Amino acid sequence: MNHDILGLPSFSVIGLEANGPTASCFDWVPKLWAKTLPRAKELEGMKIEGCWGLMSDSETFLAPWKEQGRYLAGWQVPRETEPFSDWKVWTLPASAWLRIQLRLDQYDEAFSFMTQEFFPNNPWVANGACHEFYPNDFCNPKTDLLYCCVPIAPNPG
Repeated sequence: MNHDILGLPSFSVIGLEANGPTASCFDWVPKLWAKTLPRAKELEGMKIEGCWGLMSDSETFLAPWKEQGRYLAGWQVPRETEPFSDWKVWTLPASAWLRIQLRLDQYDEAFSFMTQEFFPNNPWVANGACHEFYPNDFCNPKTDLLYCCVPIAPNPG
């Protein structure tokens, strides 16, 4: 799969959050986006640098999902941004990232690539949950490309 490795400084995302069972994420995550996107006008005047879908285990912040997951649908903003109303702000630490370009229907292929090709053949390990980055021209989830981004660290073994 088309991928690269990049370094990103710590960044923050403001958005709306939902929790739900991992097994039914394709039900509750799209509903969260449907609730979030029409409210983007509430963020007018903020410096927006990209659209993110961030994932975290319900128990351990920024850990990969287990049975229950948390998801933040939102936009990258300056780190000092404060949450307001029902908006949440998550801050991710600086990291190296594996970034895989895909369509939404290619998640199984992307995870197979990570677990069967990338990690066994490179000096890296996953270092947290995977996240989604949506380019500015992303409009059609059936055809447009997004990025699955996984923080990585050198393999200690």
